[in-house]
Amino acid sequence: MFLTIKQKILVTLLEEGPLQNSDIAKRVGITEQWCSEMINALHMEGLIESQIITPRRINKLTNRGSEVAKHLKGISENITGQIDTTK
Repeated sequence: MFLTIKQKILVTLLEEGPLQNSDIAKRVGITEQWCSEMINALHMEGLIESQIITPRRINKLTNRGSEVAKHLKGISENITGQIDTTK
């Protein structure tokens, strides 16, 4: 399953816990600027919360964000499993 950048960020935070923007950007494969824009959008959607620990911004999932990320991960793993069994 192809995940959007926002979805990849949610799953990354689910799997790896609270992370800085720079760490998320590296893991997802996007620029820090784009990551910051996506983080802001996810924050506005109520899926993540951020804490500023100068000079860093640490991001973690909200309860709702965690539920969404678990659902996305489950769907992705289910589809990946189906693809692997057809080989």
